[in-house]
Amino acid sequence: MKLIPLKNRRFLERLDKFAESFYKRPHTFKRQPRPDVSFSTLNSYKSDASFVGYPREHNYTDYAAPSYAGVHDVKQARWEDMRHFLLVAFKAGIPNADHPEWYYDTMCIQPPEVGFTGWHNNKNKPHYSLRFIHNSGRGYSIERKGNKQIKFKDQHTVGAGSKDWTCLYSYYPADGSVWFADRNMGDKPRLVVDIAIPVRYQKKAEAAVGFISTSP
Repeated sequence: MKLIPLKNRRFLERLDKFAESFYKRPHTFKRQPRPDVSFSTLNSYKSDASFVGYPREHNYTDYAAPSYAGVHDVKQARWEDMRHFLLVAFKAGIPNADHPEWYYDTMCIQPPEVGFTGWHNNKNKPHYSLRFIHNSGRGYSIERKGNKQIKFKDQHTVGAGSKDWTCLYSYYPADGSVWFADRNMGDKPRLVVDIAIPVRYQKKAEAAVGFISTSP
């Protein structure tokens, strides 16, 4: 897992507009389940042959899949358009990257204090991940591979124009050796948009990192 600087201002502007719209959508926050990103839980998953790959526990509502219910409603239609074109605009900045296999793995808003994504390794869908996190409060992301651990707090870089945005680049192999979890610890909602790029597009994934980390 690597921390990627967000320097492409045009894409940042689109992210900001998307976040503004996403936060305005109706969200029902729940106090349960409580956050569990403990190492004891991780170890139990590692020893569980039935673990598929996706998080068994989380506290958020996921909007990754498109919803066509109520699309006749103007606000819903605008949301679906914005959701669609965020990914289109992302791929447009990368030569020959217009692949329908690129998809949203996660699109959610974690509730304040108790929002989290439980331990998972994505072995059911190996891919490269670009995870965009917006949080004006406190939160963190953690990755474990064997005995190695990487942990990043949510960023609040003011001068670079990416205030309150964090971008993480990760690789999840089919052997399930890389585990990830994150949580919201502050009193503000935490927005997460995770774009998944299939393993066979490694060079395009690297180009995507260059796209968002370079000033146009």
